[in-house]
Amino acid sequence: MGLAGPLSRFIAALRLQSTVIGAIMLRELHTRFGRHNLGYVWLFIEPMILAFCIAGLHKISGHGMPGGVDPLAFYIVGYTPYYLFRSILNRAAGALQANAPLFYHRQVSFIDVLMARNLLDAGAVLFALIIMLAGNGVVTGEWPDDPVWMAIGVMLIALFCHGVSLLIAAATAWGAEAVERVVHPLTYLMIPLTGAFIAVWWFPPAVQELALFNPTIHMFEIIREGQFGVAVQHHYSLGYVLASVAIANVMGLIAMRAARRHIALQ
Repeated sequence: MGLAGPLSRFIAALRLQSTVIGAIMLRELHTRFGRHNLGYVWLFIEPMILAFCIAGLHKISGHGMPGGVDPLAFYIVGYTPYYLFRSILNRAAGALQANAPLFYHRQVSFIDVLMARNLLDAGAVLFALIIMLAGNGVVTGEWPDDPVWMAIGVMLIALFCHGVSLLIAAATAWGAEAVERVVHPLTYLMIPLTGAFIAVWWFPPAVQELALFNPTIHMFEIIREGQFGVAVQHHYSLGYVLASVAIANVMGLIAMRAARRHIALQ
């Protein structure tokens, strides 16, 4: 009985924040896409167009992939999660300033805004990935080996990037205006390092050990295992991934707490 009071208050607070985050997501949808011709559909079409263009170019080039994997599927499951990585990080710097009027409402926090934006991007990318892989399966007969495991890999990328986005937003609040200009080119320069377009097993053991210090490489290996199964080798540590996600988010929360007094709402 003693736990009933705190538990009911926690559930009520959770419901309130869920409602707040849902409302922010709807506002974000309208702000980004409500006035475009395609409207909200563009949220899903954009990553699909970019992923299909890149995957299609590699498919029609006629170059084979190591292990005989389907190049179209390989680049779909590589670029689409990378689009999520890039989208979350690139939008982080301006997220708080763009939503400044919302913070005059007591129920809305800085974390709510970033969480709503990142959930929206993650949901859109996951939906786009499902549609593209379903289409690829119908055409080629190559279906994902474990779609649930692949979705877990995508959500791990989203969670990791959420933590990094908190750090970026905090750095911007501290007055590092150059952060936004630096993050955009860095996300493109990091393409070879994220593991989106490379598989760990392609490299000799010494290079593999060095590459696996990067947590995003583990996440892309999880996604590729969900697509190709045991047809190709996969190298990752789920414990290392979870620890990286936890560290990124804890550091992000600490940074946001330290920076909150520096966030200008004008």
